Amino acid sequence: MQIFNGPFHSKLNTFSAGNFSDRTSKKRLSSLLFLGLAVAVASVSLSGCGGLTASKTASGTPSASAGTISVSPGSVAFGSVTVGSPATTKLALANSSSNPVVISALTMTGSAFTVSGAGTLPATVAANSTLNLNVQFAPTAAGSATGQLTIADNSLSNASVTVALTGTGVAATTTPPPASGTATLSVNSTSVAFGNVPVGTKATQSLTLSSTGTAAVTVSSATASGTGFTVSGATFPLNLNAGQTATLSLQFAPTATGSDTGKLTIASNSSTGSSTAVALSGAAVPLSVALSWSAPSGDTISGYNIYRATGSSSSFQKLNSSVNAPVSFSDATVAANTSYQYYVTSIDSSGAESVPSNTATVAVP
Repeated sequence: MQIFNGPFHSKLNTFSAGNFSDRTSKKRLSSLLFLGLAVAVASVSLSGCGGLTASKTASGTPSASAGTISVSPGSVAFGSVTVGSPATTKLALANSSSNPVVISALTMTGSAFTVSGAGTLPATVAANSTLNLNVQFAPTAAGSATGQLTIADNSLSNASVTVALTGTGVAATTTPPPASGTATLSVNSTSVAFGNVPVGTKATQSLTLSSTGTAAVTVSSATASGTGFTVSGATFPLNLNAGQTATLSLQFAPTATGSDTGKLTIASNSSTGSSTAVALSGAAVPLSVALSWSAPSGDTISGYNIYRATGSSSSFQKLNSSVNAPVSFSDATVAANTSYQYYVTSIDSSGAESVPSNTATVAVP
């Protein structure tokens, strides 16, 4: 098996094989088969006589087609944080490559530190996108604290990344000075659109909260409504001093096809109002695997048969009930978190069926 890096619609390799002039024996299919999730989650290319050429990411499994990821900042120093008033900062996991990276585990040391924002692991960072994590320091006593966040992934450049964490807990004064100035909460967007998300998978977006006034602002809650929408990334009440920011993680995990809308309601003591609303939207689309191939040259072809096996099974079942005339086929009967194998055969004008093309595997996340 030969694996290569490439964009979702990879360049396909052609090949040639025998024709059907000899009716006493089956000939090799001269075609090219391309498989890819219609929702652009993975792609695989097939060639009839040669070996498998693939560009795919199997969830949680390192492969030669995995992308690379960078973490910023490389270390986090929270400075002095008052006991009972947690501080939160954003950690950006950037995938600047053309292949997805799977985050398989987040391991934290240091009891005062926590991490959130990735949702349920494993989590996929799509090509040329960023996943924002929220790292929080919540000291329970005065004194210095250290910790470490280890990010395990299937990146080609590094299987894990460590981020050093430091902070100092400061005892709260018994009589805090009266606040002066104006508390103002700002959000970086009043709407979040998730676009098309396959049923059975999830998509994550981030929302930044900023204290833009001259006094600390207290966010008492953030609640998501609407089918499939959830929010995480912060512990409430959340206190943001003037100039501080925090990042909420919004997730859309549809269970049925169709368009969905929702709303994120943020309650605070902001001078602009006690409630801030952010509109949420997303479209749930069915999972499918799209197949296409080129017709063999030199033969009169009536159509094609498409075969599929689940997982590592060697039991292939024909998907088409009648000969498939086009050089394409859409398998809309796939399920999430399942691996499939495919091959095709061609049928000539006399009804003779060629031997199978080579087999390719695609993993539906």
